[in-house]
Amino acid sequence: MQPLAVDDPSSIGPHRLLARLGAGGMGRVYLARTPDGHLCAMKVVKEELAHDAQFRARFAREVRTAQRVRGPFTPAVVDADPDAQAPWMATEYVPGPTLKEAVRENGPFPAESLLVLTLGLARALSTIHAAGLMHRDLKPGNILLSPRGPQVIDFGIARAVEGTVLTRTGQTFGTPSYTSPEQIVGENVTPKADVFSMAGAVLFAASGLPPFGEGTSISVLNKVMNGEPNLGALPEGPLRPLLARCLEKDPARRPDADEILHELSGTPLPSAEHGWLPTRVDRQIDAKAVETERAGANEHTTVPMGGESATVPMAEQARQGPESWWRRRSVVVAAAAVCALILLGGGALAWTVLPDRAEDPPPTAGGGGEDTDSDGSDTGPPGEGADDEERPASDHFAGFVYTIDFSEDGDLVHVFGSGTLSTWDWRTGELVEDYPPATGARFTSTGYVASTVEQYIRVWDGGVDDRIAVLGRTEEFGMFDMPAITRDGSTLAALASQDGTVEGDPFIQIWDVEKGEVTSDFEVEGMLTHLEYALDDSVLVGVLAVRDYSESIATVVWDPETGEELHRFDDAETYDARVSGDGETLVVAADDEKAFVVDLAGGDVQDLDVPEEAVGELGYVALSPDGSVAYGASSLFGTSEGYMWDTATGEPLPSEGLEFDSVIGVDPGGEYLATTSTDGGVTSVQILNGDFEIVAEIS
Repeated sequence: MQPLAVDDPSSIGPHRLLARLGAGGMGRVYLARTPDGHLCAMKVVKEELAHDAQFRARFAREVRTAQRVRGPFTPAVVDADPDAQAPWMATEYVPGPTLKEAVRENGPFPAESLLVLTLGLARALSTIHAAGLMHRDLKPGNILLSPRGPQVIDFGIARAVEGTVLTRTGQTFGTPSYTSPEQIVGENVTPKADVFSMAGAVLFAASGLPPFGEGTSISVLNKVMNGEPNLGALPEGPLRPLLARCLEKDPARRPDADEILHELSGTPLPSAEHGWLPTRVDRQIDAKAVETERAGANEHTTVPMGGESATVPMAEQARQGPESWWRRRSVVVAAAAVCALILLGGGALAWTVLPDRAEDPPPTAGGGGEDTDSDGSDTGPPGEGADDEERPASDHFAGFVYTIDFSEDGDLVHVFGSGTLSTWDWRTGELVEDYPPATGARFTSTGYVASTVEQYIRVWDGGVDDRIAVLGRTEEFGMFDMPAITRDGSTLAALASQDGTVEGDPFIQIWDVEKGEVTSDFEVEGMLTHLEYALDDSVLVGVLAVRDYSESIATVVWDPETGEELHRFDDAETYDARVSGDGETLVVAADDEKAFVVDLAGGDVQDLDVPEEAVGELGYVALSPDGSVAYGASSLFGTSEGYMWDTATGEPLPSEGLEFDSVIGVDPGGEYLATTSTDGGVTSVQILNGDFEIVAEIS
């Protein structure tokens, strides 16, 4: 939740805006107060969509249908105006974290919580499907948590966006990790696609990871089509075989939402006295409630008081009135009873909701939730009009951080991760640039940024306001990944596929950025997990992997103009490879237990003496600017001992006190190192000096 910005309106329709809840490809979401004093979450459509007549018609239809959806696990639509200059919809506000936030900050859910989560989501889908809707984008970020059960939001939005300016310009609506196979190929999409997504969300709650693992969008989509989900994360019991059926590739073999409810109807649920959520998540809900109260603390509004109306500051209401409904223990226990009251009738499962939404005092209106997702799924449209909304800094480092690069003067750090593509002044902690999310990205020390979002490539020169190219976006090309860009920003290389699909044969394209033309291309024998130019742009270095990314093929050095292989190292399972700042030295980590450096000019190889304690987990490497020192880190996420070597001799260097969390960034001036650290579910970027002391931390 953020304060309103200077360009935000003070009200929309009859509703007063209090704060921003989020922003994304479709528009902005605000916390607002209705004329009768309740709270709502208001989703306001962005300009590109507002000018799209097809979207307006679909949005109006979906709003009308959504207004018929009434159930204990679907926040109701309380008001809407699809004909407004900027169409909007307001839903009941739920003061709780998303499932994604809860698992990210507190870890996987226990078995009892998983059962209630499954039942609540199935009941929500049953209600949505009965109204003639499909969700089409059910994911952990679209599931809010409350004492009375999970709350599914944003149903119908995906259908309204289909075929609009967003999808026509290259945005894929839906989230790769939770998208059903039939949605990927665009065939036979039925309500059972939502069942597939629901099962994936439950697996995320059980493991803390997407159902088909981490990876680029291309790799994840391939796993959804051909791989197996991580069912081993589920506890033994009725959920595992049921969710296995929900995740069948063939929708005909999946149960529908009502069948799921029937199968689980006899399973014992947690005691209502203790609620259905882990204690730490209950505390998150309390924190959200406090944050909501603060958002309206100084607002003057007319609310019922003792049967009369009076204008009273919200802060005063908080002091003199009863506690908010979601913070009263008696109501929390009653709400938790939703998860304990199972009534069997006619073979179907019925849920009784306590308290009813109309009871005293009524729950506040609105359906909170961010329109963006930090794994990078809501990418925003390409080309002109891209959605470059700034997010709270706390969202940036969620998930995994893949790379940290310094600017040439060492004053800035560029961070690419599953939830961020951003530049920071590490001395002040200030967010300098916030680029749209991407599936692949590369920063240069000179400030150029290249990012891929499947169907296109974007290039910036020194800032989000200075985009210089959008490449691709034609029927001929697609499924881009792993961009690399030269130091002067003139040339770009990226992985592509011959027919723009996951199944297409992979190859590397070389682009003239200014002309927007492909100057050359050459086939490669697999996918890429890393690609970069040497500093003098003379060579491309990449790590090849098989199509499902289950193992690597080789580390290869190419001539980017001809595609000729200059060096190849395929005798080991490569995990990471990096080129030195002077472009003369390559370091490779392989087999979790060895590392070596290569003189790119002569091809000489020097093995590094890996300490015994690093054997079995060495996975990430980096080089000093001049290539004289190599750094190593564990392949296991979590801060652990770092390693250093003299690359000329391969001998270890003293590294007492050096700690890395997989990611290693090296200052071009050689003065600083960067890594990440995770504490209590919160990830920060740390800057280390030459004595390995933490001199700055961005969190």
